[in-house]
Amino acid sequence: MRILIATLLLLAFSAHADVNEDFQGLGGNRVLLDKAKELNPEKEVSIVQERVVSRRNRVEIVPEYLGSFGGDTYSRTSGLGVGVQYHFNPRWSLGLRYAYNFNRLTPEGKSAVNRAEEDFKKNPAKPGAAVPTLDFPKSETFATVYWYPVYGKMNLLDRGIAHFDLYALGGYGKVLLSSGSATSYTAGGGVGFWWTQHFDTRVEMRWQTYNATYFGDKLKLDLAVASVQMGWLL
Repeated sequence: MRILIATLLLLAFSAHADVNEDFQGLGGNRVLLDKAKELNPEKEVSIVQERVVSRRNRVEIVPEYLGSFGGDTYSRTSGLGVGVQYHFNPRWSLGLRYAYNFNRLTPEGKSAVNRAEEDFKKNPAKPGAAVPTLDFPKSETFATVYWYPVYGKMNLLDRGIAHFDLYALGGYGKVLLSSGSATSYTAGGGVGFWWTQHFDTRVEMRWQTYNATYFGDKLKLDLAVASVQMGWLL
């Protein structure tokens, strides 16, 4: 009986030693180590929380190209702008943005102008066709607030990882029209891709509204503005 008990104790001790050796060797086996780490609390193993770019108390300069849709039927607006943002933290930032606009006639606007010119040539003393009134935007300035609620990482064909934020924005500002200055509001959202500690790109879509003057009356215009931006974090 004593021999049997001694044999069982020896086997148990050997098994315990093998288990300890396996756990001590987890550092040399990455797969087993990762599996073991899954037993830790989520806040210790979450990967998404590790942002590649720090945006706490940083200034960002953001040049942009923009184009508008809707609003005036007879003209379309595009522009070049630049903005400055101050990032309090990865969630919130405040900004100022200015854009200089370029305007062109739409096919409908060109047609209306051509009709007016032809009518004037035929009857210069009393033309009947009306020339369309154009109250186009020359420039715009906005103060904006940004909120970044969604952060993620995306695999780029197994060649790299793109870090991105989905954000929302709201703003108040002034639009300089051919008839004068008008108050304007804007709201929208976009996605920003953070490539390095200093460089990022953004794609943005926002709604914008202001009152333009047509034939002496104020007319509310609602526009969709799309922009592509390239940011530089200082």
